[in-house]
Amino acid sequence: MSVFLRGGGFLVRERGLEDFIVDELVKRGWRYIDSMSLGREGLDKPLIYSVLRRKIREFNPGVGEEDVSEAVSLLEGRGFGASGAREVLEYLKFGVPVKLGGSRVSARLKLIDYSDLGRNEFVVSRQVIHRGVREIRNDIVLYVNGIPLVSIEVKNPTEPGVSWRDAFLQIKRYEHSVPELYKYVQIGVAIGARAKYFPIIPWADPGKVPIYEWREEGLDSIGSVIEMLRPHRFLDILRFYTYFRMEEGRESKVIARYMQYRAANKIVDRVLKRLRGEDNIDRGLIWHWQGSGKTLTMIFAAMKLYWLLENPMIFFVVDRIELQNQLYYENLTKLDLGPEVKPKLIDSIDRLRQVLSYNDYRGEPGVFVVTVQKFQPSEFEELEKFLKAIAMSRPGTVMDRMDIILLVDEAHRTQYGVLAEQMMRLLRKANYFAFTGTPVPRRNPLKNTFAKFSPPGELYLDKYFILDSIRDKYTVKIAYQPGPFDYSLNKELLEEFLESEFDELPEEVRRRVERHVGKELDIRKFKVFLENPERIDRIAKYIAEHFRENVDGKFKAMVVASSRRACVLYKRALDKYLPPEYSEVVMTFQSNENDTLIEEYKSELTSRYHVMNPRDAVQKIIENFRTEDNPRILIVTDMLLTGFDAPILQTMYLDKPLKGHRLLQAIARVNRPYRGVKEYGLVIDFVGIFRELEKAFAMYEREDLKGAVFDVEEVLREFKETLQHLLQLIGPKPVVESDEELFRYVRIKAEELARNRSLEKEFTGKYRVLRRLYELISAKLSRDDIEQYKWFSNIYVFYVKNFVGSTPEEELAERYYKKTIEAISHSLQVLEKEAEFSPIKIDREFFEEFIQNKNIGLEDKASALIMGIHKFKLYAHNDPIYVSVADKIEDLMRKWRRRLKNSLELYEEAKRLWEKIYALKEEQTKLRFGRREYLVYRTLVDAGFKEKHALEVTNKLIEKLKDKISLHGWSKNPKLVRDVERITALTILREARIAGFTIDQARKLIDLLVKRLEKSDIEQ
Repeated sequence: MSVFLRGGGFLVRERGLEDFIVDELVKRGWRYIDSMSLGREGLDKPLIYSVLRRKIREFNPGVGEEDVSEAVSLLEGRGFGASGAREVLEYLKFGVPVKLGGSRVSARLKLIDYSDLGRNEFVVSRQVIHRGVREIRNDIVLYVNGIPLVSIEVKNPTEPGVSWRDAFLQIKRYEHSVPELYKYVQIGVAIGARAKYFPIIPWADPGKVPIYEWREEGLDSIGSVIEMLRPHRFLDILRFYTYFRMEEGRESKVIARYMQYRAANKIVDRVLKRLRGEDNIDRGLIWHWQGSGKTLTMIFAAMKLYWLLENPMIFFVVDRIELQNQLYYENLTKLDLGPEVKPKLIDSIDRLRQVLSYNDYRGEPGVFVVTVQKFQPSEFEELEKFLKAIAMSRPGTVMDRMDIILLVDEAHRTQYGVLAEQMMRLLRKANYFAFTGTPVPRRNPLKNTFAKFSPPGELYLDKYFILDSIRDKYTVKIAYQPGPFDYSLNKELLEEFLESEFDELPEEVRRRVERHVGKELDIRKFKVFLENPERIDRIAKYIAEHFRENVDGKFKAMVVASSRRACVLYKRALDKYLPPEYSEVVMTFQSNENDTLIEEYKSELTSRYHVMNPRDAVQKIIENFRTEDNPRILIVTDMLLTGFDAPILQTMYLDKPLKGHRLLQAIARVNRPYRGVKEYGLVIDFVGIFRELEKAFAMYEREDLKGAVFDVEEVLREFKETLQHLLQLIGPKPVVESDEELFRYVRIKAEELARNRSLEKEFTGKYRVLRRLYELISAKLSRDDIEQYKWFSNIYVFYVKNFVGSTPEEELAERYYKKTIEAISHSLQVLEKEAEFSPIKIDREFFEEFIQNKNIGLEDKASALIMGIHKFKLYAHNDPIYVSVADKIEDLMRKWRRRLKNSLELYEEAKRLWEKIYALKEEQTKLRFGRREYLVYRTLVDAGFKEKHALEVTNKLIEKLKDKISLHGWSKNPKLVRDVERITALTILREARIAGFTIDQARKLIDLLVKRLEKSDIEQ
């Protein structure tokens, strides 16, 4: 159901949508106050001091006025940067640290009452003006106890080319315009036809800010985000689901996705109900697909329980050292979890024993990371017996505590073994929650995650699987294609592996497998085949060719080899066909390698990276893969097949027998979205496992695997279906005799898009999908399919160039859509040559020739002039001439789109506007002004300055500013921006008074000048 529906029609105006949002927020507990009645002490003061002071007194009985003033002063005094914002968030969660009465006694004064939410004051206001570097007007602001915490911007959902992204970028500009406001604001909401939310990170570029869409059953995204902002839920998100985090060496901020919030709260609710005696369920299974962020879900649940319970013990349980280090070093230690919160790594069995024996066997409170392997029965049998012996006489030991929570990662692997049994016997009253992206299937009764962690009658506590994740665009689809048939395992070996009990053949258990399995699975035969140097060399040559043609320059790749020896062989082979720096091996090394080939490579690796321990080199390689150009291909066998997250990874070359959950885990490495240009992750199968797909996933229910993996032939079908949809929408390529005739049809179709918002939205959305698919399967397309694709590509390119301009995705087109660019290169040249239909040149001779051309009809002339002028707006919007005619261009485009005038009227108006643009260009040339000088001059003249006076003021102002604005990038330096504003204000206030301006008019002119100067710096 759409929340837009009201009285049988859609809300179409920006202000109407704004009204609706405010009304819905009021229904959910926010109190509306007009912006002029908020009680702020000035436009440069974001806080409502009277409310804030009153609430501090109310929440902190007994504090003096000096203490209240100190708390407000400390809050207000935080800086604009990351450290200041981090302190503000800490104060919002835990209170402001104040020395009471000036004494040495320190206490945290609460700003928000989280224990009794009704005592807080929730206010929504709209059209709120703030003044900083420049003046802004926020559409909607949400205040809690006088502190602005949410900024909402709304854009007209029916306006062509406008979306939630414009609202998002507006908030990003506002962060810079009024940093004093945005050091308090925690969440931004951008609304167009859809609604998105994101953490406020003023120092981060727009592309570095995580943007999410909330989802509630039965509601669209706007209704869902309104539900997210219910007062009690918003404070829950603020307190427990918003954190600072270090990412790539810089401070960032995380906020929960809706499925993370939902799952974590289910865990917390289950634990609290059990502790209150409301039920006795002590476990649950969280089934979230790889890439959905389940590590953060675990952390969100853990930290909420940590703060709600009194001295709990919380364990993150993993089954691999690699995952332990990822969880601890790459996640927990990089999150600012709160004052004095220090998660601890249990790095030995002795340390685990100390934690459990602490405080007379009551256990050490805190948050811990431990591997399940440390629960060795031989090490803990005595402790278990001792605890059982004293349980009757002295309850409250770790064996009987119910406030112990274990969050078990990837529970399908070892958690059904003897180690997990020991853990569960020792902590028999604890709460166990398993997290998995690929659960052990219900068909295997011996290894059933559901039976181990799900209470009777419940399969899962929360589920977010493959199709959910693809729908929400948190992951992309995975396609597979077979490698050359003669490289694959023969049918006999493949059947032998598929019918065995093993999901893979880890190197470290090979000897044990050979000794105990014997006839069931002859490992030696696999080894001889998969480690054959000649075979590996042939595959490496294939990989190199495929990588160069399809991956390099856009994405990165991973080779999954069958063993550590095979990894080294692949590295040697790939170095023959690609530059050596392109590929690196990521695997574990033994202190004394038995294999000479591996030992030699280890020595080479440590020498090349100037380290003693190969583990340090491996960590550097992983880091470089994510952040540097090289390496471009990782060669692995076991490491990184779980838990490794690198969105740039798009192609996996699979040469290792895997099945079941291990296969799902491995291929999921390529399913992360990347810059909006990755439609599929691709797996090329050299083993042949995907030829027997049903057997490889035989243990799963078919329903559970929907959307897990697609044959490339299915991708081809998707392309053809999308192509067919566009054929019905736009029509096929016409039969023409010349490029010029084709161009005319292209222009007509592009104009149809420009005049029809719903058609434009449907066409551009479908075409972008088609374009991403084309890059993947162009070699499999028929000639006719390619011709139709080129037809749609020409329409799309023409439309974007003439009616949209530069967008983030189109800026990436040349790099990521090389095959499309190649396919339509001739057409692009024709488009460029047909200058009469895009007169962007401000040239009198060209214009006169165009006007006199009798071969062009009146309607075509009108459209061509209008498109040319609009193109001037798109590509010369930073030109000082544009600022003088922007409104006229918009008005002309509106009349053309809505057909408000006939062709003759539009033609005459377009001619007059073109003459105006030309006259302004002539004026700039005559004055001998550069871009910035003319920008200032035209702004002053358009505001009402006499031309002579404007000339004097322009020269005076530019002379004063030249040292500040001459350096490109000055607008990103807060000090330089403040200097520019100060100098502009001092100069213009005096001159505007002479010109007869009021103070208010002068201030608006100052804001406009600074804004335009800043924009000219950003876009030069």
